[in-house]
Amino acid sequence: MLTGHSITILTPIQSGTDPGGDPVWMQREETVDDVLVQDGAQVNETNAPHAYGVSIDRTIHLPRTWPYHSLRGCRIRLADGTLYTVVGDPLPYTGGITPTRWNLTVQLHDERG
Repeated sequence: MLTGHSITILTPIQSGTDPGGDPVWMQREETVDDVLVQDGAQVNETNAPHAYGVSIDRTIHLPRTWPYHSLRGCRIRLADGTLYTVVGDPLPYTGGITPTRWNLTVQLHDERG
């Protein structure tokens, strides 16, 4: 049986503007349980370049029980405290795929290089 881990999603939220009219950002933290975490993209590295020209350092799979919202611009903190940036804006699987508890694959990039 597969067992997931807890992660934290850090979502940027515009909280206003500064005196010059530029946006001021804060972040909302949301804990999600039962997330599968795997290393990298699990693909042959000799294939075509990865999306957005970045390496995929981790891939996570969010459970169907998580109420979906856009992850564009979000960061993910894994249980070990490592912070990753979400690549793109992943969408949940559609079309009635129901054999597992997970329906959203999210590719992550480590900004630390």
